[in-house]
Amino acid sequence: MKMVPFERLFAEDAWRLTNQHRQMPVSLPEFLEREARWPTSDLRLRWLGFENECAVALGQIAYSPYVPQDHLSVAIIVDRHWRCEGRGGAMLALLEAEMKASGLLGLVATLPEAGREARRWAQERGFRHHALHCDWRLDLHGFERRKWVPTGVSFSDMTGAQTADWLEVAQLLQTLVADAPDMDGLPPWTITRCLSIIRDGPVARPDWVITAREDGNLVGLTIGHSMGDAIYSYFTGVVSRWRGRGLGRELKSRLIESARRCGVPRMRSTNLDTNISALRLNEALGFHRIPGSVELRKLLELA
Repeated sequence: MKMVPFERLFAEDAWRLTNQHRQMPVSLPEFLEREARWPTSDLRLRWLGFENECAVALGQIAYSPYVPQDHLSVAIIVDRHWRCEGRGGAMLALLEAEMKASGLLGLVATLPEAGREARRWAQERGFRHHALHCDWRLDLHGFERRKWVPTGVSFSDMTGAQTADWLEVAQLLQTLVADAPDMDGLPPWTITRCLSIIRDGPVARPDWVITAREDGNLVGLTIGHSMGDAIYSYFTGVVSRWRGRGLGRELKSRLIESARRCGVPRMRSTNLDTNISALRLNEALGFHRIPGSVELRKLLELA
């Protein structure tokens, strides 16, 4: 197999291969739009493997805000018709050589919870289980919200918000993320990163960013992202003095109602299996557990 660095002329090959790996395949125009939106400051290196001018494998190492600072996220995809002949192993060896040359310490792979063969392949090559990410789904048609009217708390979304309003919410998100169980041990987020989540990203919607205020001060936040014909419940958090008092549930309930008014049929969510408060909130709201993903990590032996 001949392995070459990715170039834009290979975009259609990369799209075809990555769609084999996605739970929800995307169109070629959507893939190209995502390519154009990748932040130029975020490291991403890719290679394609060819057999007789046919792209049969793709390997990628990239920055991710969800991995330790000295690690990179890794993805290896081999065309289903060309597997079990060592191509994935050859691509992994190339990626690891590039990592070692850069002085980075480890790789993080995220694989489907139901993909036993893929996990076995990775574990045979030194990857070890790190975490289980639980996925959840809620049918919005049957959702019934339990009314909760907290004294002194007001709610609003970010429709028509000004720059100063967005910065205030981004600062709250930055603070809450730093304290979230799912982000333990991960690098802090910049304000630019937070703005990309709530305002600037292609899946962000101002009406799906809902805040809670007490005496004018922000005390809670929930964020929904567009996910095909569904909504993805990206983040819900409240300041420490409001935890355990139902504010998170109210915020997420309002996000569900907002999505339902838009005709969205279902909501998806993901949390670590150790984030007990988030798992209990999902169960209380009527979410059903569906197969999620397993995070594997590998430490590299630097020469």
